[in-house]
Amino acid sequence: MANTQIEGRIVRIARPAEVLYSVFSDLTNFSQNLPPELASKAEINCTPNTIVAKVQGFELGLEVTERRPFKMVRYAQYGASPFTFSITVSLEEISLNTTDFQLKMETELSGIYKMMLGGKLQEAIDKITDQIEQSMGVFPL
Repeated sequence: MANTQIEGRIVRIARPAEVLYSVFSDLTNFSQNLPPELASKAEINCTPNTIVAKVQGFELGLEVTERRPFKMVRYAQYGASPFTFSITVSLEEISLNTTDFQLKMETELSGIYKMMLGGKLQEAIDKITDQIEQSMGVFPL
């Protein structure tokens, strides 16, 4: 198994770090903001610390494993998952109402999984970053 690290680009968001931290440190916020087409297809169970989604028999879950107020939230796989992974939300307050945001993913993938999933995982991190950028208001870096 090889350690794979995936980093999203840094996005400067026009929000205080405290606001972003409160959004990402409570997983119930994710279930409330799912697109209707996804919410109707998935069975989703969540608490402030965990979220598990089942879609067509496939299950994927996240658990908050570490919180550093206004700086970082780390998630790890939760429940049945074909591979181990963690996702870190990094927040760096630039000014009172400006925060740099970045997603990082770390996973252990065997050669075959790395070939099949490596690019898809980078695409997922990039897509999430793009959606956050579009929804939260940003400043150019």
